[in-house]
Amino acid sequence: MMKIAIVENRCLAIVTGTFAANIAAKDIEHQFDALTHFPDRRANAELDELAHRLNEFAGYVVELWEKASAPNPEPEIEAFTRRHVELTRRYWAAESRCMNWFITGPARFPVARNEKRMKISDARRAGPV
Repeated sequence: MMKIAIVENRCLAIVTGTFAANIAAKDIEHQFDALTHFPDRRANAELDELAHRLNEFAGYVVELWEKASAPNPEPEIEAFTRRHVELTRRYWAAESRCMNWFITGPARFPVARNEKRMKISDARRAGPV
């Protein structure tokens, strides 16, 4: 199986073709502050899931490439990786606008506003990601 992403020391390293990215858990923790009591755990889980999705896709493309004897799959993997990382970051940004009233407290909780933000976040999660 082809590995293009690895999580090590709470940092995701992605390298494929000419694309390289490093995403540290501490850099995305703040996006989960209003959602969980443990944003560090959520950040680690998100990085692990992203690495898994990228590696799974790369492995699948390489498997198809070997069966079909097609041209080098590296450009396809790189294009997918770039787009997937961009969409995942957009999803994280949408998540950062959502709140959990267990975290923020129930007094004057903006229910309608939060529902709207959660719908946006859900749509980004359900989209191409």
